[in-house]
Amino acid sequence: MREQWPRTAVIQAVKAAVAAVIAWLIAAEWWGLPQPFLAPYAAVFLIEATVYRALWSALQQIGAVVLGVVLAAVAIQVLPWQAVALGLVVFTGLLLGRWRGFGSSGVWVGVTALLLVSYGTAENSMLMLDRVGETVLGAAIGVAMNALVFPPVYTRGTEAATRAVAAELADVLCDIAATLREPSVPDSSPHWVARARNTEQLLRRAEEASGWGTESVRFNPRSKVGDRGAHVARWHALMVQLRAAWPHVRELTEALDHAVREHDAYRYPSQEVRERLAALLDATARLSRARADGEELAPIVEEGREAMDALERDLVSSQGVDLTVGLAGVLLPAKKAFEQFAA
Repeated sequence: MREQWPRTAVIQAVKAAVAAVIAWLIAAEWWGLPQPFLAPYAAVFLIEATVYRALWSALQQIGAVVLGVVLAAVAIQVLPWQAVALGLVVFTGLLLGRWRGFGSSGVWVGVTALLLVSYGTAENSMLMLDRVGETVLGAAIGVAMNALVFPPVYTRGTEAATRAVAAELADVLCDIAATLREPSVPDSSPHWVARARNTEQLLRRAEEASGWGTESVRFNPRSKVGDRGAHVARWHALMVQLRAAWPHVRELTEALDHAVREHDAYRYPSQEVRERLAALLDATARLSRARADGEELAPIVEEGREAMDALERDLVSSQGVDLTVGLAGVLLPAKKAFEQFAA
């Protein structure tokens, strides 16, 4: 969502200003309400980042205000002392507002009751109904403005963040494959582990962007334009796949890093095995890029399965303990990573 922020922020600010003016004019000029402050308030705070969030916030806000009105009415009828009633409604309203169903609007249970009791309007049923009417009016205007006037859709961020993860995982796998093809054990670790672990930060950004993208197309009239809903769903599915493959890539880097640091021939696969393992990792890297680019997967999957079958035959062969031990530690995570991308 970050790359769309300046334009989106300006549009949302303009929508909030227009919604506030419309709500005020209807409540004050058309309906003639004496204290129409809740209408523009509700309208402004319902210009949310997504249409879905605006709808949900509207329900929360209306519920909180209605409960605050009821609380004020009950308190003023039961308690003849305004000061005592004031303290009671604030105390009770803030506790009731902590219910998670109200979300961030929960504070308005106590605040609404406070305003009604302190202004002395809790005894006037018509004024109390006005407060509810103002809130419903403002909520309706805010939701309508958010949904019908340039409703926000966040799709580019989802694609960009997911592509970054796919590219980084592919680069790590290609670097490992290139090192495995070298004729000798490298003197030091090429920072595979650090790169694989740092990929988790990219994954978290992709998950956040995917969450915004998925939420932004719910109940959004613009989601059908250009098939944005399908676009977001595709990148969300790939993000989930990358999240599932990432732990296996990290495990693979850790196993190879240990072998390199220990300079242990029994832990580092033989040259022949490394060639086949490199072929499997290359196929996995190509699958990662192909899924992001929407390319054909079948030929790459077939190449990868051939390399994997050869490695599994090596594992059960009787060519020596060095081959078996060196391969066992890296084949399982490599196989799992490939299967995640090939699924």
